Amino acid sequence: MISVIIPTYNEAAVIQETLRRAAETLRGAGEDFEIVVVDDASADGTAERVESLAGEIPARVLRRPGRLGLATAVLDGGAQARGDVWAVMDADLQHPPETLAPLARAIREGADLAIGSRYVKGGGTSDWTWLRKMISRTATHMAATVLPLKLASVGDPMSGLFMIRKSALEDARLNPLGYKILLEIIAKAHYRKLVEVPYVFQEREQGASKLGARQYVEYLRHLARLAAGTGQLRSWIRYGLVALAGAVIDIALFVLLVKKAGWRPAPALLLAIEAALLNNFFWSEAFTFRSAELSAFHPGMWARLARYEGICIAGAALNCLVTGLWLVLGGGILAAAMAGVLAGGALNLLLNVPVIWRTWSGGR
Repeated sequence: MISVIIPTYNEAAVIQETLRRAAETLRGAGEDFEIVVVDDASADGTAERVESLAGEIPARVLRRPGRLGLATAVLDGGAQARGDVWAVMDADLQHPPETLAPLARAIREGADLAIGSRYVKGGGTSDWTWLRKMISRTATHMAATVLPLKLASVGDPMSGLFMIRKSALEDARLNPLGYKILLEIIAKAHYRKLVEVPYVFQEREQGASKLGARQYVEYLRHLARLAAGTGQLRSWIRYGLVALAGAVIDIALFVLLVKKAGWRPAPALLLAIEAALLNNFFWSEAFTFRSAELSAFHPGMWARLARYEGICIAGAALNCLVTGLWLVLGGGILAAAMAGVLAGGALNLLLNVPVIWRTWSGGR
């Protein structure tokens, strides 16, 4: 049975349409289901409208005493659920209930976790403004950067629409903060197969968004807590030590070749950068990614090296550009090398961490 968990707060205007469409979709897919609406003391009669459908739809309401948050609503609803699969979706029709059918199909075909994704082929965000798209993409990229070991291979870890086998949550010790429960689940659940199902996020037609400054702050706190609680922070420390060693090699070798060996700056810089990249790659193989349950130097190493070098081209190019400009402007060799390394490292940190970590995590 699929237990559809729907958190609500003042959704009376749309809740009945949401439930009817969800029920029609799951019936059409031949699924046995129930709907658990978790209502945070809505003042607009949301709970009463759900209860009025009891003879039409297998839906019931869990009433909570106030606004306690979306993530905890999902867990409280799950505690009341009878199904072996949990489905989670919003009540406001921004998550099309019809997406429940392909999510259920993915679970029945062997997935442990099926995510409704805006950011895979076939997905989208309807009429979002460029600013809203940028905020969403930035938040998604930030999550994948802070937690690349868990999220680097997931296109839409911020989704609020997903299904998961209840068995995958056993002993997961979920302790979410804020409204992004899926981050907690991806980081802590015990799943083997994750599938992303495309859907188009719809604009809210009625009611008001519940997101505000508080939710954004909670999101940042949640990422930090997950990094510490999942072991990702330890992996980051190892990764940082390797990167620091590479920076020292880059700077020291460049200065040595130019000042002591009499090399021209251009070839010396290229050799120094390549030496640093090789250092970072092989130490990552042997040291950083042992924590990812990968054996050092396992098959495919040379393909990973080629991929890693390709990913780092942009950072290397920026390193060369900044170092060269510094020298042209009359700066010293050591200062130029340091500036170039800082610039290239910053670019990789801000833009390339998820795809760099996918080199070892086996993602897309």
